[in-house]
Amino acid sequence: MSQDNLCLDRSKLNAFTEQQTREFQLKIPKSLAMFEESSKVMPSGVPSPWMGLFYPGTKMFIEEGKGCHFQDVDGNLFLDMTQCDLSMVCGFGPEAVTKAVAEQFSKGSHFLLPTENAIITSKLLGDRYRMPFWQYTLSASAANTEAIRISRYATGRDKVLVFAGKYHGHIDEALVSASDEADKMVHDQLGLPKHATEGTVTVPFNDLDAIERELKKGDIACVLTEPVLTNIGVVLPDEGFHTRLRELTRQYGAKLIIDETHTQAGHYGGFTNFWKLEPDILSLGKSVGGGVPFGAYGLSQEMGELLDKSKVVENEGRQNIALGGTLYGNALNMAAARAALEHVLTEKAYQRVQRLAKKLTDGMEEAIITRNYPWCVYRLPNRTGICLNKSLPRTGDEGRASIDRDFSLAVRAFMANRNIWEPILWHAPSVSFAHEEKDVDTYLTAFNDVLDVFQDMRLDVK
Repeated sequence: MSQDNLCLDRSKLNAFTEQQTREFQLKIPKSLAMFEESSKVMPSGVPSPWMGLFYPGTKMFIEEGKGCHFQDVDGNLFLDMTQCDLSMVCGFGPEAVTKAVAEQFSKGSHFLLPTENAIITSKLLGDRYRMPFWQYTLSASAANTEAIRISRYATGRDKVLVFAGKYHGHIDEALVSASDEADKMVHDQLGLPKHATEGTVTVPFNDLDAIERELKKGDIACVLTEPVLTNIGVVLPDEGFHTRLRELTRQYGAKLIIDETHTQAGHYGGFTNFWKLEPDILSLGKSVGGGVPFGAYGLSQEMGELLDKSKVVENEGRQNIALGGTLYGNALNMAAARAALEHVLTEKAYQRVQRLAKKLTDGMEEAIITRNYPWCVYRLPNRTGICLNKSLPRTGDEGRASIDRDFSLAVRAFMANRNIWEPILWHAPSVSFAHEEKDVDTYLTAFNDVLDVFQDMRLDVK
């Protein structure tokens, strides 16, 4: 992003971030000491690489969490505004889920056989997402992997069509993008097989002509998309986009997979229910487990029957579709998901989240307009954020251009020093099922304060 779009002096902004980061590190001496020890036994000092990527300069260790707050080992209490990338939207330790998990664990966490909770959870998901059949994994990445495999089996085709700016998990097919060279795909990350670029096609979101051109070739097994792109800010679909996308996939024999992993937190039944979308497969993860690792996918009547008929007994001499995992659908997960769906992720609770999120978004928008910044805000039912342009993006490339890493780091460092946690550079802030109105007020006060600080860095005001 250019400084003209940012409208702030970048050198002053970066100096501010450095000062805020130094100030923050004075608050976490025990965490810094733990980091020295952890670096001796874990690469980069963390148990998963992602924990060291989101907020450079922060080396925190956590003691406990409750509701929408967590406490580090130094005793600092933080208001969580990203819910671990929306995996903890039920809050930390929701009572109903905690009780269900404890009871199930005492009875046995896994049997490699189903429990009654699997039936009840499937009915609960079916009622709200309007998908009759369900299968379970331990993550949305795994759910999308299996959805793609089922689509390949159903169509006899190999390729997957995704949209620029997407993120569908840690799977080879979704970790590639179009390069600047015509008709050439490149890896998004390292360590992927060379052939990963051969099985994926990327087109711009909202570009129905580009979608039809690719589908006409007859080699697309499925289109994999979020209802709304959420990994590069927020990119909303044009009016009629999803209706025409569904028509095109049916016309050219491709399956449609809707990934609601992030968007499910905004509407009861996700955008699939809200917009009455008709996917062949619907993938879910993160928050449905109430804080327990969880993944699921719903199947249409046709796809469910296809999967049922494809199943053969082991050693019968035929192959099954490459699905399943030893711990998938375990008793502990089913108990957690049932409790979350019945007691936390209720229709009434979604309405409360939407009211709080509207207050948050309206407040941020007012703060920007009052100070005449040339920006706007994203609006989802549970989530907002700053778009560093005057208009919202329509494609992934436009979404990426509306995010500035230096700006995001500055905001997050400022917030961290005020005990507000939103570490992910491309995602902020969102309302969880554990937030209250006072938490929104706390965030808006800090947001107004940081915009006031930025006033002295402006390039567009003489």
